[in-house]
Amino acid sequence: MKHALNHIGQWVYANKYKTLLIWLIIFLGFVLTFAHMGDNYSSSYKISGLPSIEAQNTIKKQFHQNLKKGTMDVVVQTNKRGQINSSAMKNKIHNAISQIKSDKDAEVKSVADPYTNQGISKDKTTADISITFKQNEDTVGQNVVHKVEKTFNPIKSVNNAKVAYSGSVSITPLDIGETSEIIGLVIAFILLLVLFRSFITAGLPIVSALVGLITGVSIVGIGTNYIQIADVAQTLMTMVTLAVGIDYALFIVHRYKGDLSIHDDPKEALGNALANAGSSVLFAGITVIIALCGLSIAGIEFLSIMGFAAALGVVFAVLSALTLLPALVSLAHNHIKPGTFYDPKDDTPHGWFTTSIVKHPISVVIVSLIVLIAFAIPSHHMRLGMPYDGALPKSQTERQSYDMLSDKFGEGTNSPLVGVIKLNPKSSLSQKQSTLNKITKHINKMNGVNNLQIFPDEAVIKKIKSPQYQQQVKLAIKAKVTADMKQAVMKNPKLEMNPQQMKLMEAKLAQQYAAQAKAQATKGAVKDYYINGNQKYAMIQIIPKKGSESVQTSNLANKVSSYSKSLRKSDHTDVTLTGDNAVNIDIAKKLNHATPVFATVVIVLAFILLMVVFKSFVIPIIAMLGFGLSLLASFGVTVGIMQDGFLKGLFGISKGSPIIAFLPVAVIGILFGLAMDYEVFMVSRIREEYVKTHDNTRSVIAGVKGSSPVIITAALIMTAVFGSFIINSNPTIKSFGISLSFGIIFDAFFVRLMIVPAMIKLFGHVNWIFPGQNKKNK
Repeated sequence: MKHALNHIGQWVYANKYKTLLIWLIIFLGFVLTFAHMGDNYSSSYKISGLPSIEAQNTIKKQFHQNLKKGTMDVVVQTNKRGQINSSAMKNKIHNAISQIKSDKDAEVKSVADPYTNQGISKDKTTADISITFKQNEDTVGQNVVHKVEKTFNPIKSVNNAKVAYSGSVSITPLDIGETSEIIGLVIAFILLLVLFRSFITAGLPIVSALVGLITGVSIVGIGTNYIQIADVAQTLMTMVTLAVGIDYALFIVHRYKGDLSIHDDPKEALGNALANAGSSVLFAGITVIIALCGLSIAGIEFLSIMGFAAALGVVFAVLSALTLLPALVSLAHNHIKPGTFYDPKDDTPHGWFTTSIVKHPISVVIVSLIVLIAFAIPSHHMRLGMPYDGALPKSQTERQSYDMLSDKFGEGTNSPLVGVIKLNPKSSLSQKQSTLNKITKHINKMNGVNNLQIFPDEAVIKKIKSPQYQQQVKLAIKAKVTADMKQAVMKNPKLEMNPQQMKLMEAKLAQQYAAQAKAQATKGAVKDYYINGNQKYAMIQIIPKKGSESVQTSNLANKVSSYSKSLRKSDHTDVTLTGDNAVNIDIAKKLNHATPVFATVVIVLAFILLMVVFKSFVIPIIAMLGFGLSLLASFGVTVGIMQDGFLKGLFGISKGSPIIAFLPVAVIGILFGLAMDYEVFMVSRIREEYVKTHDNTRSVIAGVKGSSPVIITAALIMTAVFGSFIINSNPTIKSFGISLSFGIIFDAFFVRLMIVPAMIKLFGHVNWIFPGQNKKNK
């Protein structure tokens, strides 16, 4: 492999214009195609095969309702009690509803009038207008959303009312972090400038990384027009590709500068740099790609595609570093000055860092372990969940809508649980109704339930509206009024002498009995459940007391599932929960189970790869254990900030919430691949020297002194790129930025630069015991 890479490096050096032309054609081809087609990222994180997803299909088939249809809630709030019922406000809301209904371009299926659909809060300050679109949530365009906003925004002029929006459609598009990218690039350039002390040399890794990134992003963007790709995949791909692209180019340029000091011919120096640093880049890139593709082991579609997308970005980062970068180096070779290449025979006194590792390896390991374990402690109470509006910044309209609904209708209004009940086919209708009454009564008493949503009984409503029923009610009211008037006259005969008073009493009694009849009819016209036409299924809607992020709500879902198991035995009836809240709970459960499996597979595979590359059993074990510690420390910091709210003001967290469910498995894949980069560059240098001298101590010194400066710079660049995403307002992106940036700090500085060389020093020649290897140790 080294020979092939050496040949590639020298060929590119001699054929730089051909190489640049090929890259220009590839780059423009994909970028222009992407510019023409655009992208169509999805905001959905759904997973097929889950019980909650299958229940949605049942609702669509049995109840003719599609829960995947785009929905939007318009929340209008006034300052004073009763003000939402003012004639001015009613007129504004009804006019807006009529306008939306009549707008064919809005693709609206239905708009619920809050004044007739229980959409008014008890204090009459807030109205919730529910809109359902004809299209599925992923295909409702921003232009449609903006039309709705434009229609309802004028309501703000009535008594300083507030209007906020939320729903399953994309209200505020995900910020992929353009500002973060720019900040990360600026910091990376400054760090490269400090290392190389040359604007041109510092710019080469940036250019190489950007070309690889833009090419990869363009390809994935084109792919969104054919397959569903989650929007967060674009941000993660950008983070990873930009970071590794700069790092890979940095390692090659740094090695090239060092080889220039011992090779007179730049072409030969470039070939040698590619043979050594390039082989490490290739192995590191393959490790990252394997780890990212390994996300598919979890069996979760959106996560698999996210991993493949990020892996594609890394592929182009590697290709760019191994082909485009050498062409750029050849083009600018007159401006690249030779660096220094550490000579192990150099007797210059070592710095305190190298001396500490060589002379006090046990102390170095103990100090590192104390730091990592201390930061890892909060990770033991990590809770996983899915994105929800309550964790968004307060400036965002979705968060404002969430808070208004929570305050006036109860927090659980934002996260209802829909229950699909499969009834016993052998039971009669009356038996099924009896079972449903038992179920709803039992669930209503469960801890965490606020109430059950009521459904209209169409049969009863039809009966109530019939002329025969109305006539019966009138006759019954008349009979009661007549009877009451007779009793009143018997008690007070003088009433007959006052016809006007008699008429007033009759009218009052008639009004009273009419109200009672209406209340009784209304009570009978609604139920806590809804039975479909063939009477095989029923549906209930549970409104929890707390939101989707609450432990109480998760426990409630588990209780309903346990209750369903007992119903199967007693009544041959099943209850399956669905809705966004239930789907999120199911996703979190599946990811919880998948994470250990994924971590085990990736670590075992990487252990084998490292064992083969380093010809060692000990070093891969140290690498795996060190990675585990840095990973837990990273999770500990993320839990402390994102979940527990520690220093939330500093990090721009509005509210502590569960960790995004797919963060652990994604971070394991990404951070592991990146951690192995530093492992490869450090240990490759140590092994390179050990093969020559068989002196373990001298090899550790060569590795630390020769690799530390570039690893420190690379780690700082990665930290800057990932850390810049912490300023993103979206909690999902922010949590990834925190987890990955701190993960790099822990792994690069405490594991790869301290624990690994210190442990290699402690184990001595045992590190290099491997079948077929020379065990000589001087």
